[in-house]
Parts: sequence; C-alpha cells; structure tokens
Amino acid sequence: MKISIAEANRARSEAEEADRNVRDLLRETRQIQDSLDRDYGLEEEFAVLDGQCFEYTDREYTYRLCPFDQATQRPKNGGSETRLGTWSGWAGDESCKAGKYSRMLYDKGQGCWNGPQRSTVVHLTCGIEHTLTSVSEPNRCEYVFEFVTPCVCREVDEKVHESLLGHDEL
Repeated sequence: MKISIAEANRARSEAEEADRNVRDLLRETRQIQDSLDRDYGLEEEFAVLDGQCFEYTDREYTYRLCPFDQATQRPKNGGSETRLGTWSGWAGDESCKAGKYSRMLYDKGQGCWNGPQRSTVVHLTCGIEHTLTSVSEPNRCEYVFEFVTPCVCREVDEKVHESLLGHDEL
C-alpha cells in the first residue's frame, strides 16, 4: 500500500496538532494544581488577587505587582521591564497580631549590575480597595511595596460597625 506525500503531510500535521493539544492540557493541569497547592490565607481570602495586577507610577518608573506571580518595574520613558522578583511566599511575622499574611516575598529577580538579585517585600494593610500605594528602594536592589487590600481586614471596630449598620431604634 502506497501512501501519498499529501496523506503523509496531513498525518504529520494531525500528529503535531495532537501533540500541541496534549502540551496545552498538561500546562493547564499544572497551573490548576499550582493554584490548588498555593496558600491563599486561612480562609482563602487572598485567592481573589491571583491573576490580577496592580500598578504604581512615580517620577521615573511604573511598578507592577501581580500577586502570586511577580513584581516588575518599567521606565516611564520607555525601555525594557525589569523583574524585581517572583513569588516566593508569605514573609510575615507569625508572632505578631498581623501574622504570616501581613507580608509577601518576591525574590530571585534580575541581578543588579555588580550586585545581588533584586527582591521585593510587599507590606499588606487593610483598606477598602486593592491598591498599590507606594514603592521604595531602602537598600540597593531591595524594594518595598505598600499594598492596601480588604483581604487583610480582620476585625471590625464596634463603633465603625455600628455607624455602618445604623441604630436598632427603627
């Protein structure tokens, strides 16, 4: 039985497409498993941040925080993006009230010229909206992001609670 060149090419093309589909499914499965294994907080309260990105712009740079992924900076006047770190884990102090989930660590960023790899610590504070409010570089190639999010709001002050709900007099 002879197989024509056209049939062979079609079979090769179908095999390549099937191989691509398998790789895509494996990548998707790995991403789902990574998400299931990720620590999103005591009550999964930080899961809402996964897949989102937030930006802050100062005089020179636009900084971008993609929780559970990476932190970057890009010059405002053009140029390439610099990776300030990739998600490493929670870095909060478990002995304090704010606990483990008060800081995020992003490390293994791009190396600084004649220096260490860049890293970023993200300080989380309670607020109404998810907002990247400031960025600083207290030490060479070590960045600190301030991020406000309702995800860390734990306790509601009774007076605030009452003022929001009104009085029971009605």
